[in-house]
Amino acid sequence: MNASLSLKNKPYRIVILITGLVTLVLGILIFIVPPSPFPDPSWGFQVMRCMQQGHPFNLLLSPNPDNIALDDADFLSWWSPGQYLMPYFLKTILWLNTGKAVALTVSLCSVLGLAGYYQLFKRLGFTPWISAISMAFIASQNFFILPHIFYTGGETLLFAFAGWFLYGCFGVSKLNWQALLFVLCTGLVGFFAKSSALWMYAAGVACIWINVSFGQKDILKWLKNGVLLAIPFISALVIIYLFYLSKGQNPSNAGGPLLIKPETFSFPLASPLLAGLSLDELFNGFIYHPDGAMFSYQWTTVILMVIALSALALVIAVYRYVPERRYAIALIAFYVIGNVFFTYLYLKQAAVSFEGRHYRIIGLLAIPGIVYLVSKAKISRIAFGIVWIAFICWEFKTFKTEYNYNRHASHGISGLSQQAYLQSTLDELSSLDAQHTNQAIFVIPSPDIAIELPHNRIITLDIEDMSSQEFAELKYAGNGGIIYILMPVSYEKNGTARGICKSFVNYHHFEVKPLDKDYRLYTAIN
Repeated sequence: MNASLSLKNKPYRIVILITGLVTLVLGILIFIVPPSPFPDPSWGFQVMRCMQQGHPFNLLLSPNPDNIALDDADFLSWWSPGQYLMPYFLKTILWLNTGKAVALTVSLCSVLGLAGYYQLFKRLGFTPWISAISMAFIASQNFFILPHIFYTGGETLLFAFAGWFLYGCFGVSKLNWQALLFVLCTGLVGFFAKSSALWMYAAGVACIWINVSFGQKDILKWLKNGVLLAIPFISALVIIYLFYLSKGQNPSNAGGPLLIKPETFSFPLASPLLAGLSLDELFNGFIYHPDGAMFSYQWTTVILMVIALSALALVIAVYRYVPERRYAIALIAFYVIGNVFFTYLYLKQAAVSFEGRHYRIIGLLAIPGIVYLVSKAKISRIAFGIVWIAFICWEFKTFKTEYNYNRHASHGISGLSQQAYLQSTLDELSSLDAQHTNQAIFVIPSPDIAIELPHNRIITLDIEDMSSQEFAELKYAGNGGIIYILMPVSYEKNGTARGICKSFVNYHHFEVKPLDKDYRLYTAIN
């Protein structure tokens, strides 16, 4: 073997090898025990089920509230289609069940994502050593482990896409037809992965514009480059809008009075550290915390301000002390455009949550800058090593615990792990679904279990997202055969169960069967 290629003389290759082996082991483990589904891709899996039954692309069929004997067809534009189409593709060509197709999707996206960011960091001017350490540090974060436990849909595909997208952006040295075709196609591919990729698409195109125009003193050349890039950029947006977004609702449609609160501004400003170091996940969500808040709102405000100031200091330090110009362009462009985009959405109260995952690419771009800066002093290298070891221990414990939950969770026809339901409950529902093919309607409290019920129609009642007025006006008329309503026990205690039963106006006598300590099954025949 050539000495220049040996692991001994290329220690960064050891880091790459170890990271790759760990990723491979994770992929094998989740192929054996597939992840649990998050709600977002679960909606996509309902569309996948409709398409498997021969219905048109991306249509979600569900009983019509005015007459449940008939179906409504809604174009699912709230989420982009990649979250279910990628597993659907793998499922079809490899004859896998949905769970194993999801596991393979996660594994492929993990490998592609790590490789993409490694190559990107090198293209942005970092040494192979800094790039390898940054890649390995990414692999030790909560956001990298999470899809191996819970399938997050678009987030997983976006991780695979974003690094290679930026790698291509910084490979453009002149605006020829190939560069313009690249801009057009990557906009469409990015949206396929996740709809929120559109703001990243804008930031990436801005990077191309700045990079190819940098050093030009003639403002007309800047304008000319901008106009050339605008043609494929706007073309991609028009295609996406006409053929997808305009066909239904999406998060930007929602709104309300201006939300002028500290987090409206501090949360986006804090994004390099919130998203890059998994701080939002580590502290159970500073603003959005479905499992309970760790801090009072007052303390959360103070902590976010401290993190925001630290993140600003980091960006300034990168600009001043990291010599790679292209890296500074990438980080600052994404940081500025991300802040403007999300601050605007928060101000108008669009249906976008305060979660660090929305800013993931800013955090990922910040990581090699952090590694570069801490590498300059021995004390900072030691501190970084201690923090890194803590992250690894935390993630190992998290994965081990959650993987065991998935291993012992219920599993139905999809092969996905269903942590929220006991096996006896899932077996009962699957048995009823098979016994009454096309003769029943299953009413479920969340979309995750719908994929286990392929033979009948589904109504998903997400009561938590309904206002009191919407719940009071809930009504389903007509006769759709047997009605099976799965309800949490808490619905009986707070009166929600009674309200749901009354909403089916043609059904008057419901039998109640305990399925387990958490769920009851309400059954009625017209």
